[in-house]
Amino acid sequence: MLNRGRRRRPPRATRAALVLSWLLAVLVLVPAPSARAARGPYEEGDRIRLTGLVTEPGGLPIDGLYVALEVARSGFSPRHFRRQRKEIRRLTGLTNERGKFDLEWPWNSYFNDFQLVVSIPVRDVRGERMHELERIDLSHKIKQGSPVVSSIVVRDAAFVASLREFLASISSEDQRRTHQEVGEPDKVEQLDFRDHTEVAWWYFEAGKVYRFNDGKLERIEPFDPVTAEP
Repeated sequence: MLNRGRRRRPPRATRAALVLSWLLAVLVLVPAPSARAARGPYEEGDRIRLTGLVTEPGGLPIDGLYVALEVARSGFSPRHFRRQRKEIRRLTGLTNERGKFDLEWPWNSYFNDFQLVVSIPVRDVRGERMHELERIDLSHKIKQGSPVVSSIVVRDAAFVASLREFLASISSEDQRRTHQEVGEPDKVEQLDFRDHTEVAWWYFEAGKVYRFNDGKLERIEPFDPVTAEP
């Protein structure tokens, strides 16, 4: 009598070997890109110019912002199951009075991830750090040839204007020292009287308000800290 039971599946190791063989066969059939296509229109060491304008949403240029080219090697990480950037290099410049920036990068075909980052320095109790305003990916555009021209619109231009207004208002040694120690406040209040001016700098997370009278630090008042909602 014939045995009409279910066919036995091959062992797991055998199935894995079959899948691997199939993948290798597919890779053999897919033509590899030429060396020229892999490196784009550049030879190793070619100088690539990156230029453009940084503006407000209304089109007005913003000067004095940091524009950094971030160059990295990007690839899929099986360990983290996502793409990761590593070996990041940075080249930084400043926008001029017309909001224009100019950078030059020597081409290296090892790197395949190119991003422009616009930022401005801010200060807090831990010291100065760069506050990122905008980021754009140039990984495809940069392979089209040099120069690479980009227009970047800073959506939160009000933040830049407010920060610069505050920095311009610092007028005394006490205020400069306080700013160096604890950074920019979350809120500034100013009361102008006939014979003097009172200014209060509020730091919500620290739970402190610094009160100045004509620029001189008079007192520091504590209050219950206010933390930002997650």
